This record gives sequence, C-alpha cells and structure tokens, in this order.
Amino acid sequence: MRIAVIGHTGMGGRALTEVLLARGHRVTGISRGAKPSEDRPGLQNAGADVFDVDSMTGLLEGHDAVVSMFSGGHEVDLEVYYRQAEGTRRLLKAFRQARGSYLLYVGGAASLYVRPGVQMFDDERFPSWYFGVMPAEHLRWLGDITGVGFFHDAARRKEDGTVPPGHTDAELEAKVASWQRVPLLEGCRIALDLFEGRVDIDWSFLSPPWLYRPGSGRGGYRTGIDRMIFDEGIPSGIALPDLALAVADEVERRAFVHRHWTVAEPLEGRA
Repeated sequence: MRIAVIGHTGMGGRALTEVLLARGHRVTGISRGAKPSEDRPGLQNAGADVFDVDSMTGLLEGHDAVVSMFSGGHEVDLEVYYRQAEGTRRLLKAFRQARGSYLLYVGGAASLYVRPGVQMFDDERFPSWYFGVMPAEHLRWLGDITGVGFFHDAARRKEDGTVPPGHTDAELEAKVASWQRVPLLEGCRIALDLFEGRVDIDWSFLSPPWLYRPGSGRGGYRTGIDRMIFDEGIPSGIALPDLALAVADEVERRAFVHRHWTVAEPLEGRA
C-alpha cells in the first residue's frame, strides 16, 4: 500500500513509519521539518504544513490511506488549541480535494466517554485525579515534553514510595487543580466533532488512552469504542510500539471506518 503519514517526524509518527516500512508499505512522510535528502527505500519525505491546503492536497493524492499524527503542540498555550482545531479543518479540506481513500486521525483522550454522556474532559475528577494517578514513568515523560518541573517531582514521590503505586498524589493534584484549559486535549476533542456524523469520506478517529507513553511494547493491544478503558479503576495505558502496531493494523484492515475508537495494553502484558 501507499500510505501518507502526517507528522512522521514526531514520536508516534516515527514509530508508525517504521512499522509500515517493515511491512513493505511505501510511505510518504509529511512534516514541516521533513528533509527530502533523508529519503530512504520505501520512504519519501515531504516538507509541508497542514495549514497549507494546496500543498497538502497535492501530497495526499494517490494514496491508499492517510494517517494524521500531527500535534498542535504540548504547551499550555491557546495557540496550541487553534493549531489543532484549525489544522484539522484544513487537513479535512485537503483530504477531500485529493479524493482520499481513507483517513485515520489520531487525536487525544479527552473525547473518550468515562460514563454515559460524560467525556473525560468534563469529568469532575479532571484534571486533578487524572494527573494524580499517573505512574512515575508517565509523569517523567510528561515533564520532559511540557517542561513543567513539578511532574518530575511527582515522579520522584512515586518512585521512592512516598505515594504508593495506584494511589493519587495529593500534592500533584493541587498543582493542576486550576488547569481549566488544556489546549491540546481540547483541540483534539473539537477535532472529533469535525469527523462524527460525516459520510462523505471514509475516516476513523483513534483516541489513545490517557496513559499513552514511550516504552517497551507488549506486541498486542485491546480495542474499545467511544469509552475510556479502565483497569482496576485507573485509566488504561499503552506503550508507543503497541499504539503504532494498532494504527498499522487498522490501516490495513479498516475495521473502524466511521468509528471513534481507542486502545489499551493487553491485560496479560500489564506490569
């Protein structure tokens, strides 16, 4: 298959690209910082921004599938919300103009339902409890990508046993309690609204679990529709290689056309 991966130089995009290449697919990697000089067998690099509809239209033409893993950014800045929401709108326009075959969009966990009619972002436990129950490895990664130091402090408290595994960190909860805006999560949630109900294109929307993170994969995954997967009352997680595996499988199988779905690590692979 010929597959376009938008955001192929980011963490998730890189992992997905390697899986697709290993399976023998031809990949067009599209990112703002892509360098054609770094092309290699099976991979063509193309520099473009999702905001440039004309360029994106030309690049998306002729592909069997398009996977969007672009991100508006991880900063707590409303510009991130704008980039995610408006970037998605323009991507959809380019995909339609290119007469694309299938678009798989990777968004965020905020749009997953935690109980009937209530999405994670509207849960009264958000943001405090959701951040408070994060394991140390996820907190460290979050500290790295956001530059917010108190996530590293919270990771140390979990590593040294000050906060037992599976328990919430009251100090961290207090730090994030005032976060009424999380621009990337909100941008991804509004992005889902741009997909749901439309039948003019073939699409699926993957919301990774709340505890999506780098790390060693288990070689498998569970799937769910619309609802967040919980394990013993805690939001589920998945490591980067297994998310890439799930995305690659969906590109090939198209099992979730016109569906909002999620993934989680296999139960037998949990630590």
